[in-house]
Amino acid sequence: MVLRVISYDGAAYRDQMNRDEKGKPRERYPVVTLVLYFGYQKHWDKPLSLKGRFDIPKALEPYVNDYHVNLFEIAWLPDETIAMFQSDFRFVSDYFSQKRKNQQYKAPAGEMKHVRAVLELHGKHGKSDSESP
Repeated sequence: MVLRVISYDGAAYRDQMNRDEKGKPRERYPVVTLVLYFGYQKHWDKPLSLKGRFDIPKALEPYVNDYHVNLFEIAWLPDETIAMFQSDFRFVSDYFSQKRKNQQYKAPAGEMKHVRAVLELHGKHGKSDSESP
């Protein structure tokens, strides 16, 4: 995942450079990538940094740049955090939290505003829960 995040971030920075006008760079902005892990059967168990991904000889360690993944384990968020969500993501995070704790789901009170977008979220943007991280 760390290698994917580096490539996504690098592509976003490359896009910023490609949009420069001749001899006149446009304003740059920082890129922040968030990884949402929807697994509820086990915690994420893959490296979250570039240095954690490779066996780096001690002599090279000071020269290797590190890169960190901003990962959020949705099913493992505290109930208080889930309750603070104001968007339809509250339903998504509550679903995975309940599946982790109870192996079943009981819909909370309230109504989703963007049902189609929520239904497409997992299939479009991530692996199914049966796949390993």
